[in-house]
Amino acid sequence: MGMLTKEDRARGLREPGGNDEQPFMAWHDPKTGKTFPRLPSDGPNAKNYIIRGFHMGKAPPRLRKKWKASEAKRKAAADKMEARLRTGPHGAAIKAAEQKAQGGGQAASVSEVAAEVIRQLQELGIVPATAAKTDDGPEDPTDGAGQPAQD
Repeated sequence: MGMLTKEDRARGLREPGGNDEQPFMAWHDPKTGKTFPRLPSDGPNAKNYIIRGFHMGKAPPRLRKKWKASEAKRKAAADKMEARLRTGPHGAAIKAAEQKAQGGGQAASVSEVAAEVIRQLQELGIVPATAAKTDDGPEDPTDGAGQPAQD
């Protein structure tokens, strides 16, 4: 009736509950040993995992050791991919400014963006260097901590 085989039941696995809540359980990939500790185990999801070749429950110790041993290899592959993404089409390193422009790194503050826009407008001759001063706006009537300033 259920999804479990006799071997699964012998290993102590139980059928997912039949209540209205979404049942979750651990699944593992028998090829790599990676354990997915909390995946949905209702009928359609369980069928999908079984089709992919996953097994119910945690990976056996032998497979867990295999997964742990391959950690350095996976990290090296991730580092290689990151290095490849940080180089341009001809192998040259992408400059930090270009990485920022491409979405890498943190976003610039409003004042940094304004200063860069003014600098570029000055380079193009659109804004004279003397007119580039910006108005800082009204003074902040607080002391920086949200309290009114004491004179």
